[in-house]
Amino acid sequence: MLELRETDLRKPAFGDAVRPGEPEQGAAGKAYRQTTLSNAYLRLDVEAGRHGGIAQLEWNDRGVWTPVFRQAERRGHGAAPRRLSCQPSIWVQNAAQDIEAAAASSGSQPVGASRRAPVADVAPDVALMGDWKLDSTGEKCLRLIAEVAERYKAVQTYELDGPTLGIAIELENTGHTPLPCEIEVSPVLVRDSDTRISAPAGGIWIARENGKTPRLVPAPFAWQFGVTYPLPAKAVDHAFTGWGGRALVEWPARQFSLAIVGNTDCYRLRAYPEDDSFSFQVMNDQSEHRYIREGDGVRGLSVLAAGQTLSRRVSFTVERLASLTRTARYSTE
Repeated sequence: MLELRETDLRKPAFGDAVRPGEPEQGAAGKAYRQTTLSNAYLRLDVEAGRHGGIAQLEWNDRGVWTPVFRQAERRGHGAAPRRLSCQPSIWVQNAAQDIEAAAASSGSQPVGASRRAPVADVAPDVALMGDWKLDSTGEKCLRLIAEVAERYKAVQTYELDGPTLGIAIELENTGHTPLPCEIEVSPVLVRDSDTRISAPAGGIWIARENGKTPRLVPAPFAWQFGVTYPLPAKAVDHAFTGWGGRALVEWPARQFSLAIVGNTDCYRLRAYPEDDSFSFQVMNDQSEHRYIREGDGVRGLSVLAAGQTLSRRVSFTVERLASLTRTARYSTE
């Protein structure tokens, strides 16, 4: 089932998006289109426009639509500034300058084309790519696209296959010079007192003071997550490396689980015991290093040669706990 809804959300250039029902702020703006895909198992709301991403993912729990992703409330969650529940983020070095220059040359205003990252420890020349347009839709699949002429083009693809949501993010260097970049997929999940997680990884990056390069250490026993284990009672906010690309989250009280598969070997877990949500970010290895300036470079960003494409594929499969029927997983190959 496919449903299109269009809402006029207006904000000044580079401002945060307004959710429906909030007052308008400024005359400059764009139409934001929200598209709904659904089948017998899942219902997905995807928002284009100023910030492209997932507004809601729900699972059909015996006739009742139950949220799987939820809107973030912590600033530390990647989707929080956009009020989305899953933010596929593309980080491109010098993106803000590229888009401002392109807008100046064309005489247009760069509304929502890029946003300088507001987080204090992010290098100022790294920006978040935005201004997503709905490219194509079908009964089970839709595509969003964003691009800067002669620099880069990005595509988000969402596909429903039974109880599985597949996400593919691609960034192509359409310019003539190397492009430092990174792709993250950051769903925000509900946290109950009995929420459990399994996400085996070999090491973690430990942040250090004074802008020094983070230190890689073996994952402590309590954070190895080799088997399904309750989320730690203490705060966790680290990048884990040596991940096998598979994770499992279980909610015993809600009687369902979420299997996560990604084509990368690094994730960041942001889980604070006082919160009722947490974030599981699938990301580039050593992504923590994007916050560290080293000469004229930013470590941790993949470097695409002209014509090359960086691809991130992640799938999310919802199942009832103790189900005897195991469903096929979305391939990341």
